[in-house]
Order: sequence, then structure tokens, then C-alpha cells
Amino acid sequence: MIPFLGLAKLFSNPLTKYLGEKAIGYFEHKSEILKNERIAEIELSKEVQVQQIKSSEKSWKDEYLTIVFTCILVAHFIPQSMPFMAQGWQLLKLAPSEFWWVILTIVSGSFGMNIMDKFKK
Repeated sequence: MIPFLGLAKLFSNPLTKYLGEKAIGYFEHKSEILKNERIAEIELSKEVQVQQIKSSEKSWKDEYLTIVFTCILVAHFIPQSMPFMAQGWQLLKLAPSEFWWVILTIVSGSFGMNIMDKFKK
């Protein structure tokens, strides 16, 4: 029982009480900040999920472009289509640069990239 009397004297000291109150206040404040940060993170993740859902509604364009480019690639290896593919590339060499900018814009827009910003640097 005697060791507890020493603790009682320590806690009755005004300086100890002040420091204890300050420490408790600090931890309460810190926990409130953490709680607010977690709430903000949860709200942000909800917003990101909504954006993903909205963008997935338009994703059929991505699949369409992927299928088109895959078919073009595969057509290069089918013997019956090889002459047509070579002729197509010869014709594309004559295409103006604006045509390639349009194609680049369509493909990059579909896949969510902004290539134009990279060229502006």
C-alpha cells in the first residue's frame, strides 16, 4: 500500500496534472485529425469508384479498338491477306500528317491518355 501513496502524491502535484491534461488533449486532437483524414480518404475512394463505374460504361470503344487493331495485326500473317496489307501500308505512306494526328487522338482518347500534352513539353 505504501508504493501507491507515492503515486497519489505524484498525481496530486499541479504540474503533473497540467502535463497529464496536455498529453490527453494532444492525443485526443491527434485521434480527431486521424479520424477526419480517414473520412476524407473514404469519401475520395467513393468518388474514384464512381468515376471508374462511369468510365466503364463507355469502355465498349476500348474493346472495339482493341479488336480492330488485333484483326489488323493478325491479317498480316494470313497468306490470303498479305498482299492487301502490303498495299494498304503503301497507301498509308501517302496519308498526310493530319490523318495520323486524328488517328493518334482517337486511340489515345479511347485509352485515356493525353498524348498531345506530352508533345507540348
